[in-house]
Amino acid sequence: MNQINLFDDDEIRSQQNKLITKSTELVQKARHALSAKELTLIDFMVSKVEETDENLFFVHTTIAEINEVCKFGHGGAAHVNTEKALLNLTNKGFWLLLDDGAKTVGRWLDQPYIKNGEARLKLDSNLAPYLLNLVDGKKVKSYFKDIINLKSIHAKTLYERLRSYDEDQVYMTVTEIREMYNKETLDWYRVLPYLRKAKDDINKNTTMLVEYETSKDGRTTVGVLFTKKEKKELIMDEEGNVIT
Repeated sequence: MNQINLFDDDEIRSQQNKLITKSTELVQKARHALSAKELTLIDFMVSKVEETDENLFFVHTTIAEINEVCKFGHGGAAHVNTEKALLNLTNKGFWLLLDDGAKTVGRWLDQPYIKNGEARLKLDSNLAPYLLNLVDGKKVKSYFKDIINLKSIHAKTLYERLRSYDEDQVYMTVTEIREMYNKETLDWYRVLPYLRKAKDDINKNTTMLVEYETSKDGRTTVGVLFTKKEKKELIMDEEGNVIT
């Protein structure tokens, strides 16, 4: 039996093709332990934010719409898993190391309201400085469709991190990569497969092409030099959202 399409395809594509904007500081310095699904849900919420908004507002949506836009699947199990992920996000936060050496913490999602498949959601107010009224040079624009198409947290995290730099080449130390992946206690040879798989996923499923080479001090790997570029010229609308 064919599945009945409950959504307008053009509207779904329009939501998927949005640009999401975050502060460079949030992308590069926030330490978190989100799952791939949770990060996609956060970016779904960020895609609803206009940079010129004065505050973060409630988003009225449905679990079915979220699953359709984010390609989480259909049916009862997908519904339950997305609802559970949203509820989990209220208990998850992040911490930032500020330029003055101080640490601060924040939450991702304010208290959600979910009933009969309908959802009333709001990003936590502490995120406002990292999402609103950002100036050029201190903000990161990513393609929401790319985030949707990446299925692992390691690929999503690397993608957003690389997009946060204007330069075509980005150098990261082994320590920075371990911290990015929350793998501080693992030997480098155990971290490298996560990085290799993330690169392959990005190259296969996004608008970005990534290559890297390791740098060594003697026989010890000390860092990784990434080279990134866009696969092709993208067509965008007047607001900078991807059309194709």
